[in-house]
Amino acid sequence: MKKLTSLLIFVGLAFNVSGQEESKNLKEVLQADWFVGSWETKNADGQVSSHTFSWKIEDVLMVKEYTVNGELQSFAIISLDVDEDKVISHSYANRRTSIGEMKVNGDKLVRTVNWKRKKLSKEEAASRVESIVTNQLASGEVQEEGVPELKQNLWDYYNNTRKTSGTRKYTYEKQGEDKMVATSARKDESGQFVAIPNFPTTTYTRKKE
Repeated sequence: MKKLTSLLIFVGLAFNVSGQEESKNLKEVLQADWFVGSWETKNADGQVSSHTFSWKIEDVLMVKEYTVNGELQSFAIISLDVDEDKVISHSYANRRTSIGEMKVNGDKLVRTVNWKRKKLSKEEAASRVESIVTNQLASGEVQEEGVPELKQNLWDYYNNTRKTSGTRKYTYEKQGEDKMVATSARKDESGQFVAIPNFPTTTYTRKKE
């Protein structure tokens, strides 16, 4: 009787295991082969910006690199949270890190991130203010008589109004085989996503290999 009971338990476990779904990988959950590759845009000044999505471990681990004129500005690791069955991105840039979630809806990829950066020290803030003032004087954007006001505005920004954390949403939408349109928004105090000043809608073209 004991042997029969043990056999029934074993058979039951075998059916239970075989009936379970196999764990999905990143590719199966993300389902967005269309954006893998490099996408470039050039502004009026000839500056070339590029987003590159590529597999680090095929179907399992992806990376995203953002460059300007060939120089790396940020790097993100994209992976699958198997417990929550959602795609997570960890992004790293100069003085800023972020953790977010990525979702795909047809030809639209949405990346929502919570970012943070350290508050500048008085010395670091002063250095940035002087650098900006020097550059604007050299380019003619400001004259000597306007320097005191510019310095005060910059000082107020770096010491009072410059945020050290927040939430942003980046949307990449496929338009045709070789075109992608990117938009960005930030979450305001009311919890709504609003457009970010000086972050216009940008059209990227797939870079031919």
